[in-house]
Amino acid sequence: MTAKPILPEHFQLLSFDEIDSTNEEAKRQAAVGAPDGTVVWAKRQSAGKGRRSRAWVSEEGNLYCSLLVRPDVLPPEAMQMSFVAANAVAETVAASLPRGTFVTCKWPNDVLVEGKKTAGILLESGGLTGKKLDWLVVGTGINLNSFPEDAAFPATSLHREGAAKDVTVEGLLVSYYRRFLASLVTWRNIGFAATRRAWLERAYGLGKPLTVRLDKENLEGVFETLDEDGALILRQGEVFRRITTGDVFPHEG
Repeated sequence: MTAKPILPEHFQLLSFDEIDSTNEEAKRQAAVGAPDGTVVWAKRQSAGKGRRSRAWVSEEGNLYCSLLVRPDVLPPEAMQMSFVAANAVAETVAASLPRGTFVTCKWPNDVLVEGKKTAGILLESGGLTGKKLDWLVVGTGINLNSFPEDAAFPATSLHREGAAKDVTVEGLLVSYYRRFLASLVTWRNIGFAATRRAWLERAYGLGKPLTVRLDKENLEGVFETLDEDGALILRQGEVFRRITTGDVFPHEG
């Protein structure tokens, strides 16, 4: 195991040189009773994954981490944690780049730099205590040094976009979880409205035409807003559709 960076007091860090997947380890930790705030961090992943079971390229030099949360809320509310994390990632990324660099949040779980993906978030959950979730894992990957050249959506890295050479994985880890804790406290104390508002201020494609790719169909419309639960509201003429899953591709121009 590697030397541990110092995270805020709320978190307990488990660090690895290599692991199959930080999300998988966080789920294993959940199964044996690990506490809220357990963070799994690895320099490399041999079986990293993104949404919809997509592979996540996990070369050394980028940030791969997962947080175990004991949310004590109903499943739909727990899914708002994706926006809590996205706000923290966006702030961390923006702080690492030259002033004025365009950092946005792409629904439902990506962070972009100048329109190219540099970070992704994966939520996984399990177990119910009554009707409430027993645990939630918030997985995060941030491209610091490398990025996939053949991704379906254009990608980039922080160093490619001008981050100083002294920006390190360890520094990103600490910076991210400091901001995550602040974002989490806001969500827990005030509710989703403040989180939603902050996310919409950085929303990629808001008010513009886009395509939503679902499993069995593609939908065209305008990204109207997020609803009070975090679903995307797609305007199709006079009809408003509520989208809870899918991949969005804003139209060029």
